[in-house]
Amino acid sequence: MKSLNEIVPAPRRKPPSLSAFPSEVGARLRRQRMAFAWRQADLAERAGVSVQTVKAMEKGESIAYESLLRLLLALGHGADFLRMLESPHFPTLRAQELYLELSATDTLKARRVRPVAEAPR
Repeated sequence: MKSLNEIVPAPRRKPPSLSAFPSEVGARLRRQRMAFAWRQADLAERAGVSVQTVKAMEKGESIAYESLLRLLLALGHGADFLRMLESPHFPTLRAQELYLELSATDTLKARRVRPVAEAPR
């Protein structure tokens, strides 16, 4: 028989605050770059970004969304990023059901999230 710890997943680590998030991402990606024995210039070349962009990201400074995606892809996180988006944390069971319905059909572009407001009388 399985123990409760095997059935119930461990609680997720608390994410960093919004202000600390870029620094945490930069530090983690820097550790990975260093584990690959890549210089900042090596990562920049593989990602198609400037060395200044790599330095800014590692310091936790603001960089363009496309640059972050390029860096993630260069470090091999493309599939991880998409997998993360496929398993969001739903606030309700209904939200999860709706997500699955939308995933099964290609009606996302034609469907409105909010109902059309009624005209004032």
